[in-house]
Amino acid sequence: MPHDARLDEEDSLDERYGRRHGGRAWWRRPGPLVAAVLGGAVLAAYFVWVAVVQSSGPSATEISHQVLSDSSAQVSYEVNRKAGTAVRCTVQALDDASTEVGIAQVDLPAGPERTLQETTAVRTTARAVTVGVQGCVQLGG
Repeated sequence: MPHDARLDEEDSLDERYGRRHGGRAWWRRPGPLVAAVLGGAVLAAYFVWVAVVQSSGPSATEISHQVLSDSSAQVSYEVNRKAGTAVRCTVQALDDASTEVGIAQVDLPAGPERTLQETTAVRTTARAVTVGVQGCVQLGG
């Protein structure tokens, strides 16, 4: 049987780098498999937690907006909140350079309604091209 130099070279490389012949693939060994499954479960749990935390606060959806003059604009919007929760919404007016030209904060008192429709007027320092709800936060814990 002829001697193959490539086999000797592969054997010496295997010895040098600690590779074993006939070793099981990593997914067939219990240690790495358990670590991969646990890591995936922790990562999935983290993403679920982030989604729940971000979706639990009040939110606003713009219905319409109107620029009334060079010094005022208004926006109509719907606020979703937990019943019995007081909410503060911030309304912002922007000019054609996306610079803030007006801002208003609206406090909505606690009540049994989960969904409210509001219209808020904003005084502006220059003509606005758009006005919208920047965000809403829960008041009083």
